[in-house]
Amino acid sequence: MIASIDELRPDARAAAQRFLDASVADVERGLRDDVRAELTADLCERLAATATPADVAAIADGLAPESGPGCRRPGDRWVAGLRLRGMLTRIAQTWWQPADQRLFLPRAVGLGWDVNLGAVAVRLNLIEPDAEAVPFTSTPDAAFRAAVALPALLVGATALHYLVRGRTLPQRLPSHWGLAGRPDRWVSKERAAATDIALTAGAVALAAWSAGSDRPGPTRAGATAAATAAATLGTCMTVIRPTRGGAWVPVALLGALGAGVGGVLLGLARAGRQAEIDRDLGDR
Repeated sequence: MIASIDELRPDARAAAQRFLDASVADVERGLRDDVRAELTADLCERLAATATPADVAAIADGLAPESGPGCRRPGDRWVAGLRLRGMLTRIAQTWWQPADQRLFLPRAVGLGWDVNLGAVAVRLNLIEPDAEAVPFTSTPDAAFRAAVALPALLVGATALHYLVRGRTLPQRLPSHWGLAGRPDRWVSKERAAATDIALTAGAVALAAWSAGSDRPGPTRAGATAAATAAATLGTCMTVIRPTRGGAWVPVALLGALGAGVGGVLLGLARAGRQAEIDRDLGDR
């Protein structure tokens, strides 16, 4: 955390200034100062004095105004009201923000609230709140490659489930569960299998892209987290479909998602912290 962007290195400070100028360029004149001050405060809260332009870009992608007249940025892509640019970075910054004590943060995608798994990890004494100035910026490539293992394991388990149990499953399986955890929509067994396998396989592809990408660490972490969430959801649906459902369904889903995504993000964050420690020791 810094008190002013003037504390940044010259190249990072210039990147921050360009971001601020671009962010308020199309905002109504009477609101520009307030928007700029808010964005500046957010940058200062999330950046360290040693931040690089890449660090600034990673944080900036998740801070630009997303709604209201004149708030879209040049080059942004929108689908059904959702800003696609910076979405993966926003996921990482929302799902894993150990320096923020709040357990719930505004959703990275859409409306509502997401669980801040970083704050949960701090409360469980699994990681220090100030372990990294900007989480995942130092996470090594090897850690991202290792994180592909969980989605890959889940897609294998999902495919094996339908391969082994396919003939004994009912012809119609649930596709949706109500608030009480009871099935209220149904699809054919073949469609259920195709949906679950496609979801988990797509998750593996996203995780593999993250492992081989040269994007900033927070973006790769967001992709890995999203991939883990999708693979976990697909596998959980596979397991839940043949059951009668019940109040345990949403609890099981949320628990599995929290454990899977939280475990992966914790591993990436610890790997990044260890890389920073090794680098600091090597500089002595």
